[in-house]
Amino acid sequence: MKTTRPASPAPTARLLLPAGAPEDDWHAARTRGVGGSDVAAILGMDSHGGALKVWLEKTGQARPQRDARLERAARRGHRLEGLTAEFFAEESGLTVLDSPGTLQHVDHPHWIANPDRLTVAPGNSSRDELGVLECKSRTWRSARVEGWHGDEAPDGPSLQAHWYLTVSGYRHAYVAGLIDDDLVWFRLERDDELCAMLADAVDRFWHDHVLTGVPPKPDGSQVAAELLARLWDADEDSTVEVDPVESMLLKQRRRELKEQIGDLGDELTQVENAMKALAGDAEVARIGSKTAFTWRQNGQFAHARFREAEPELAAAYTRLVPAVDTERLAADHPEIYRKYRARVLRVPGAES
Repeated sequence: MKTTRPASPAPTARLLLPAGAPEDDWHAARTRGVGGSDVAAILGMDSHGGALKVWLEKTGQARPQRDARLERAARRGHRLEGLTAEFFAEESGLTVLDSPGTLQHVDHPHWIANPDRLTVAPGNSSRDELGVLECKSRTWRSARVEGWHGDEAPDGPSLQAHWYLTVSGYRHAYVAGLIDDDLVWFRLERDDELCAMLADAVDRFWHDHVLTGVPPKPDGSQVAAELLARLWDADEDSTVEVDPVESMLLKQRRRELKEQIGDLGDELTQVENAMKALAGDAEVARIGSKTAFTWRQNGQFAHARFREAEPELAAAYTRLVPAVDTERLAADHPEIYRKYRARVLRVPGAES
């Protein structure tokens, strides 16, 4: 695979930070604008975080959190990026160029991009013919969920590539995915209307929330719920006056949704019970040669029932594990105990 450094960054972008810069400089540059991985989150299309998470990061309020699984996936993706680009070059016949680094739009400095690679036809050094290459690596399971085997590029990588086109001014991009040992790739022509929509969404997020310090409204994701629970350290016994109409509408809608959840839960239980009745004492229900569903005895262990029925055996297999004595901690260090408790929403007169 031939790799070279492009002569100039892009038609509508300047170089904010060269490739290979120290990691601390790269993280600092990310706070100066909205990048490709942020766009999907702002639009509510990232399962790992939404607009609130991006806002916390850009305003320097994100608390450091470690997720070993996500960190491992990130390392895997970074190491396989070069291999994906190499396979793409072999299959497409295009010349793959090294990324110039972090790009910044010349007129909108809060638009930034970190393209994985650039592409150009062999022997063509014209800047107008350069394209973006976005490299992804997926397992076949995650690829199936994300939609890599369809006729069009998956939404997430496609939006990321189009954001890079918005920042750089290039006219086309490629999205390549290494799915286990199979390479899948798509060519995307610049959609000016989509680029304008992305630019508008980013501008509204940046000007209405980042610059003003006003957090965006949370979405319905579990990530947003966890962030809200830990976003502010609540002042003990403090109160705030809220709009009575907005509060009434929210409480009414909450009651309606909880009723719907209850009804759906009953219906779900009814359906699952019918499935269990079909299975009877069998663990696997089949339709021809295919498994329809299973009802295996591999669920949560019934500790209390086991200890009651088999006390001697339970005693032999009971061990003590290290655990924080939260009651003693609360008594000895109430302020520290309070600091590490998540906030819980309670509504008087309703189930929480």
